[in-house]
Amino acid sequence: MNFPVNYCKLIRRSNGLRTRILHANNIRLLSKVEEKVPSEELYSVSGDDSLEAYLEEKEAEIEAKRNKSMLRPQHYNILHGNVPYDEPKCDIHYSLRYKKRMFGRYGYESGVNPGALWPSSEEINEKMEYEKVAFPYTIMEMLERVRQRRENEEKLIQERQAKLASNMKKLEQWKQDIAARAAKKIQVAAAAKAKKDALIEEVRRHFGYKVDPKDEKFKDMLLQKERDQKKKLKAERAKAKQEMLLASLEKS
Repeated sequence: MNFPVNYCKLIRRSNGLRTRILHANNIRLLSKVEEKVPSEELYSVSGDDSLEAYLEEKEAEIEAKRNKSMLRPQHYNILHGNVPYDEPKCDIHYSLRYKKRMFGRYGYESGVNPGALWPSSEEINEKMEYEKVAFPYTIMEMLERVRQRRENEEKLIQERQAKLASNMKKLEQWKQDIAARAAKKIQVAAAAKAKKDALIEEVRRHFGYKVDPKDEKFKDMLLQKERDQKKKLKAERAKAKQEMLLASLEKS
């Protein structure tokens, strides 16, 4: 992005002014420290410690003033990637699970001793016993079971495909068989209807006039005709069977 020349000059001037202000603030800060700390302590070890502690305190105060987020300290630390608490605040902070989570997220900065996170011998034995029950097979055995399962699945797929191919070859014959059975059913139904119509017409001729098929006399006569016809068919079948038996006896 291109800024106007005057705007760039203004930025450079503001940066220079900011540097001079910070330099003046540092001078005033050092002068205040010199006023509070005697001159003989400024060049001693304790004087250096006091100056460093004072500067750290002022830096912490400045950082606190910079924080305009209104977040709680622990939430502010989490937001900036720091450990939430400097020291345990409740019972859960002493738990092994919490310490593992803190060390896994913040490493050595969490202040947790990694040696304390390692499971005990009892926990290791319990875990191994659980794995023996939950996963009784070795890796090689599991691989072999997977291979066999895949072979069985592939075999089933091939058998199904072969069956489908065989059925496709028989499809035309099945269509013809279905059509033949349907035609035969239609033919049988037509013959039964013709037979029924013939009986009705015969009953009407018996009365000599047109009778309502719902009339009781008509129904009784029709039922009698059907019985007579069944007897006649039965007698014909018996006669045909007897003739076949006699013919077989004559041949023997």
